[in-house]
Formats: sequence, structure tokens, C-alpha cells
Amino acid sequence: MSINNILHIDMNSFFASVEQVANPSLRGKPIVVAGWADPEKNYARTIVTTASYEARAYKIKTGMTIPEAKRLCPHVIVVTADPDKYLDASYKIHEILLHFTDLVEIYSIDECFLDLKGAQFTAGEAALQMKKEIKEKLGLTCSIGIATNKLVAKLASDMKKPDGLTEINDEDIPVLFATLAAKELWGIGGKTAERLANYGIKTAKQLGEADSDLLKHEFGILGPKMKLMGQGKYFDPVISYYKQRRVKSVGHSHTFPEDTYDIDIVRAFLRMLSEKVATRLQRYKLKGRTIHLYVRYADFTGFGSQTTLEQHTDSGLELFRQGFEIFKALMPLQKKVRLLGLSAGQLVEENGQALLFDSAEKDQKLKETLFEVNEKYGEFSLKPASIILAEKFGIRERCAMIGKYYFDRKLK
Repeated sequence: MSINNILHIDMNSFFASVEQVANPSLRGKPIVVAGWADPEKNYARTIVTTASYEARAYKIKTGMTIPEAKRLCPHVIVVTADPDKYLDASYKIHEILLHFTDLVEIYSIDECFLDLKGAQFTAGEAALQMKKEIKEKLGLTCSIGIATNKLVAKLASDMKKPDGLTEINDEDIPVLFATLAAKELWGIGGKTAERLANYGIKTAKQLGEADSDLLKHEFGILGPKMKLMGQGKYFDPVISYYKQRRVKSVGHSHTFPEDTYDIDIVRAFLRMLSEKVATRLQRYKLKGRTIHLYVRYADFTGFGSQTTLEQHTDSGLELFRQGFEIFKALMPLQKKVRLLGLSAGQLVEENGQALLFDSAEKDQKLKETLFEVNEKYGEFSLKPASIILAEKFGIRERCAMIGKYYFDRKLK
């Protein structure tokens, strides 16, 4: 008989709950957390990042604009996001979980997987104790799922919210999956579900019974894995908290306060993004060779392209130069620009090799000095003059990471 030793911890309405703990006047009230807030413009471009459960009672959901949320609940309270506050709470949660096992895998800022194999207590006992400690020490609640693998544990944690605890045994899977929509399985997105439905595959059970050749033809190497998922089978292990995860790309994106045709404003925002990406590359001690630029227009259509450099770089100026060269292909602009995204890929570790030319060495020393000052005194304490235009246009602390990893472990 398989032992249920895999847990999935999902914090409940995390950002909003952290804000309510930090500010008692918000407790019990409908609040939404937004990446940035522009009350002067009636929050027209502000998106709900997280809604408290009190706000969800009015059917407010993540991804809505603030005006949409206010139509559903006129007295909803808008709170500007404070990433440092959420990261601090997340690290404290990790500290609690690591008392039980070092097999703690960070899936996102508010989700973790644990593997309790070899533990002296049952998963159920551990889950109850985790919930108790997180509540007592941080004032937060979480929902926990327990199963024999990550796929089913994640499914279980979503069944009872908030503050739930659900255990799914292997023998329960056939009955559960008979009516479970395939799209409810971890990794089966809306578009994939639509493609499956075209073949009459709508439930998890139907996915598990689907023709292997059909799935392989339609989804490539993922097809066989999806079939196993439809049977409740998933073999990826929980990765230790202390095992270094390899970052595959580093990037930032930014939605403009207003859509614009102005190339100078686009250039200034791109310069800002370049410095943000460069700072994170330097913090990781990484350099990138592939530079990718993404542009979203006012009508939500988009353009993306990339270039590959001869040498790896972590220079904000070089990232900007390459990104703007890509952007030139769109000029003259036919549509207003809504969003820019810049990322660096094909990453390698900084090897500290000596530079061959005096000019390059001077650029390196300047880059290092800028990094040290901004790390000590705050982002953009020193900055290129060209960024000032972006600030005047309305810089917002809303830049989000592009790529696979949405959570950066705190550096010692």
C-alpha cells in the first residue's frame, strides 16, 4: 500500500491576508491588493493581484480591473502591494516547514511541496502541526493537500479553502477522476483542455484512458505524461530546499501608465527594464547571451523577438542597446504600446576573468560601483539620466519577473 507522504501547502489569499495581519483595521473587510494604484485615474489600468475572502464573497477575482471590482463591491479597499512584506512572510513560513523536513520545494511565493518520507509522524499529524504554527506565529491560514504524489496533493489542497486539510488515497482516485474535469489537473491549462475536448477528452479519467499514440501525436513528449496524470500518477520528486535551482532566464515586464506612441518614452522605459534585469543578473552572478524583447500593444496584440550576442553580458547598457535594436523593427509605430518585457537567457555563471581592454575594465568597475550603491541604498539611487523621462511619465513598482521562476530565495 502506498504511503501518503507528499504535502502541498497553499497559503490562503496570501497577499491580502498578510496585509490584514499587518494592519488590523483591514481585518474582516473586503480588500484587494494591486501591483500599483492610480486613484487619480480611477484605477483604470490597475489589476487585482489578490482579493481577500471578504472581497471574494462579492465575486471579485484576480485579474479583474479595480473599476470592475468596485462595481461588484463599491466599498472594497485597494491596497498597494508590498513585495518585501510578502517575501518576509514567505521566508518565515519556510522556516516553520523546514523543522519537519529539508525536502521542501518552493513552487511559488505562497505554495510549497513537502516530502515526509522517513518521518516519525504521519502526514496528517504534521499537516495539523504546520497549520497550527503558521497560524500562531504569523496569523495566517493555509490549505494543505496530502497524497502519494505532487499532482494529487496539489489537487487536494484546492478542495477545501480557506484553512482546509484534504487527504486523497490512491484507491480514491478512480471515483474522483471519473467526474473531475481534465483542466483541473495541475499543468492542464485552458488551451490544452480545449485541444483535448476536440477529441472527446473532458475528464481526468478519459485522459487516463486516451489512446497513447493520439496524445503523443498531438502533444509530443508530454502526451505520455499527460496520460499518466489522468490516472493520478506523477513521478517528479520533491526537491530539497537547499538544492540550488538553476535560473533559466531573468527578466522584467512593465505596463505603461498610459498607452503611448512616444518613442522617447518607450526608450526610457526600456532603459529602466534593462537596468532591472542587469541588477538581478549581477545579484545572481550570471550573464546572459540571448536577449528577448516583448511588446504588447493597446489592442492586446503582441510582438516578440530575440537576438543572440557573441559574448555573454550582465551590462544594463548592452541589454538596452540590443533590446532597442529589436524594437526598431516596429518603427514607425502603427499602434500605441501598452507593455514592454525584456529578458536574458542562455545564462552562464560569472567567471571573473580579467578584461582585455582598459575601456571594458572601466565599464566593469562602473557597473560594479552602481550595483553596490543601489544594493546598499535602494534601487535606482544611482541611475542613467535617460530613466528620468520614464519616471516623469509615471514609473510604477509593478515590474514582474518573466520566466519560469517567480520566487527568488533570499541571498545571504
